[in-house]
Amino acid sequence: MDDAIQLYKLARTPSGRRLWTYMAAVLEVTEMDRGKPFPLKQFLGNFQTHLDCGRIELASEGYRLTRIGLDYFQARYQAGNRQRIERAAVEQMIRSIRSGVGEGEWVALS
Repeated sequence: MDDAIQLYKLARTPSGRRLWTYMAAVLEVTEMDRGKPFPLKQFLGNFQTHLDCGRIELASEGYRLTRIGLDYFQARYQAGNRQRIERAAVEQMIRSIRSGVGEGEWVALS
């Protein structure tokens, strides 16, 4: 990810399916889904459960997904997953993260 690109986050962390969609979009925009580290706390204040379960780990430049985490978050696109997300919703959330425009209040990452 290019450091010069301005990204935005939701002023209030969403819950439920919207949180799952937001998380998927964040992982993609930050390239964490491709193995890159990122200071995830810029987007989310609490992801301790994912740390405790070994899905995310602390790296020298932030946090990164583990193999378990990658599989876990990719499984959310599969039919039958109780935390299923829709690709179209993730793409809309990605556009909002990049533009600061969309449902909810968006603020620039500092």
